[in-house]
Amino acid sequence: MDYNYNTKLNIKFAHLEKISVPDIVEENTHKWFNQTLTQVNDSVVRIGIVEGEYHWHKHENDDEFFFVLEGKLFVDLEGRTIELNPGEGITVT
Repeated sequence: MDYNYNTKLNIKFAHLEKISVPDIVEENTHKWFNQTLTQVNDSVVRIGIVEGEYHWHKHENDDEFFFVLEGKLFVDLEGRTIELNPGEGITVT
């Protein structure tokens, strides 16, 4: 299946550079957009803009943190689904 995702893994903002999430959202034209914003120690912080259903996948060696700013996100796990609303987050291992 062909997925039309716009994923940018480059680090967009250096340390001490201001990050404006509203500006990133306003500039985005994709239904599925992912951009690495910055690096914090050995981890990265990314923004994801999503619309619709994403294919189920799993990261064997990575944890992921999801935090909802606007809308709803349904995280499908093996055996259950977690609904996240604005201001809610979850770490998936």
